[in-house]
Amino acid sequence: MLSHSAVLHARAGRAEQLGGCLHGLAESMQIIPGCLGVELQQLPDDAAQWLLQSRWQSTAALQAFFAAPLLQQTLDQVLQQGLLRSLQCQAA
Repeated sequence: MLSHSAVLHARAGRAEQLGGCLHGLAESMQIIPGCLGVELQQLPDDAAQWLLQSRWQSTAALQAFFAAPLLQQTLDQVLQQGLLRSLQCQAA
């Protein structure tokens, strides 16, 4: 099993809109082959930050998700709408 975490920091005043995009992404990820689970939470210390954690059967499943149109479309949307200030990712 492989886990992946991403911390997404919203631009000032855009945390709710970013959260909406991320909720849609998290729901859609649940049905991707190889996805074992997804959790999304707004960080209590900083409401502008969202933590997206996912678990995958294999490295290949995670790589397939990274290449999937679903992720690309979501990232395009948050960037075009100016919602995202920064993104940090970690796989373990």
